Amino acid sequence: MTNHEALLRLSADQNDHLAVMSLRDNNAEIIRTTVMHYFGSGTAAENVEFELIKRMAEHARLYEDSEDLDVWLARCTNTECDRLRNEAIRDQANRN
Repeated sequence: MTNHEALLRLSADQNDHLAVMSLRDNNAEIIRTTVMHYFGSGTAAENVEFELIKRMAEHARLYEDSEDLDVWLARCTNTECDRLRNEAIRDQANRN
């Protein structure tokens, strides 16, 4: 399944497991690279990858055919990693 097909399916049903897995597999390199940039490696990074894919699926309905798909995916990945990092920082600060 292509990224375009996966996003179309996810825009209709964000819980479409096959579409989620296709999106993850097709974009594994950019996802791992971005997660490592924001979170390093290890167990925390693996957990972030799962949450990132989930959030990308939730945002699929925002993709428009007129947009460059690769640019949209990169922007979505960066934006959500930044949010996840900020949420982790906020949660850590609230614990202290």
